[in-house]
Amino acid sequence: MSDTRDDDPAIPTLTIQADPARPAEAPAELPPLLTEVVERGAARLPPDPVLRAALQAELEHMLAQALERAMAHVREEMEAELPAAVTRVVSRLRPG
Repeated sequence: MSDTRDDDPAIPTLTIQADPARPAEAPAELPPLLTEVVERGAARLPPDPVLRAALQAELEHMLAQALERAMAHVREEMEAELPAAVTRVVSRLRPG
């Protein structure tokens, strides 16, 4: 059964799927194979579904941290600008 994530161009892949009919030729713009990133002998790679799930969880954690930092920055900026915004609004209002 095919995984739709394998065919979705919006989802980057970490490996290149092998085609038995063609010799392995990896263009320079493709990312390195995961087995090339992990130091050989340093760690034994788990089965593909386990690795995908672990990587997905790690990426979600990284994204959550990045969003938390970004939102903290937005809150600080909005709080700093609030007095000036109130002043602008009040100065534009006409009495009565």
